[in-house]
Amino acid sequence: MLNLRWPRPRSILPFLVLSLLPGLALAEVSVQIDHQTGAVKRVFYLVRSRGARPIVWAQVRPGVPQNQLLNPQGDVTGDLAPVIRLHPQTGNPWAVWPMRVANQYQVGVSYWTGTGWSPTQRIVTAPDPYYYDEVQPSFTFDFAGNPFVVWERAEPTHQILFSTLMGGVWTPPLLLSDPSLDSRGPSIEMDGARARISYATPTGTVTLTYDTTALLSAAASLMDTPIPPGHNKGGGDTSGGTDSGGGSGGGKVRK
Repeated sequence: MLNLRWPRPRSILPFLVLSLLPGLALAEVSVQIDHQTGAVKRVFYLVRSRGARPIVWAQVRPGVPQNQLLNPQGDVTGDLAPVIRLHPQTGNPWAVWPMRVANQYQVGVSYWTGTGWSPTQRIVTAPDPYYYDEVQPSFTFDFAGNPFVVWERAEPTHQILFSTLMGGVWTPPLLLSDPSLDSRGPSIEMDGARARISYATPTGTVTLTYDTTALLSAAASLMDTPIPPGHNKGGGDTSGGTDSGGGSGGGKVRK
């Protein structure tokens, strides 16, 4: 089975061409560039879903310049599939995925610079001392183009964490879920000036809605004073998420 996806499909030509190659093990994350303007015409996300482990990253289209390929050795290292979004101001693609580092999954980020993919950054720069995997990332952008990334950390009780980019540095992970409630599979979307974050728990789906300014402020505060994720510097209640669904909220953002 072939999954062929890109954020803004403008042509069915890639599918028609690749459909003529049924024996090919299809997998590739890359861009196609307009040679006249240098702009990104389309993003290719081809996945071979057959077999015990899907192939995601390996190059299959001949002649693709290496700078247009994202992470072509990712299948060798065990990286998982990416989430791809277009930046609202530049229109360039960003990709977030669980990358395998020192036998641990850590969330990595790369974006198209205009001439190639940026070097992959890890949101959490140091491996977790207990080697808890970071998986199931989801991300979006606010109206100003700030990336909002959430993911699941596979602790004994799984947690949902948040980070954003400030001054070229990813903020320390901010705990959004209830630390006593197993929380998995987050998703995030924007609704005007609010970020809506949903995830699954044993008691049902939890949806938290945050003011984006408050969420950015809470993330920035972790950069100013290193403290454990989800703890309030002042010691008071920081719950600011609006909880809906069958579970406890546990948002750690002051409105």
